[in-house]
Amino acid sequence: MDLMVKVFTLEQKIPEDYLPVSIYPQNSWGIISQNNLIALCIAWKEEELWHWGRYAVDPQWRGKGLGKRLAFRSLNEMFESGVEEIHIDARDITLKLLTQFGGKVIGESFDFYGPVTPMRLRAKDFLNNTAEQGEK
Repeated sequence: MDLMVKVFTLEQKIPEDYLPVSIYPQNSWGIISQNNLIALCIAWKEEELWHWGRYAVDPQWRGKGLGKRLAFRSLNEMFESGVEEIHIDARDITLKLLTQFGGKVIGESFDFYGPVTPMRLRAKDFLNNTAEQGEK
């Protein structure tokens, strides 16, 4: 919760009570350094759709490629488990990354404590795009 507060509440001004994902089933991934969570993301299934988000990297650890590796691993694990598509409401920096992975914009940007863009990432597009980039 500390990392989510640091990134989402303090940086993006998203209220703390919105942060926990209380929808199940869900999966989560993180990167830990010296017993501190420095990056995280969560996927959850809501009304037959998988969603991916709460994607955050501690500001002190940004720019080192950790976020990209975490995103790749989490999405790859989801698709390897049989998930066919994932929906994401992405901020600009995440939009760019997910587009590299094969994500497609599926609607107009809207305001959620800053602009977010609805996206869809399909397993086949992810696998095609990440194989081309040498991610696998």
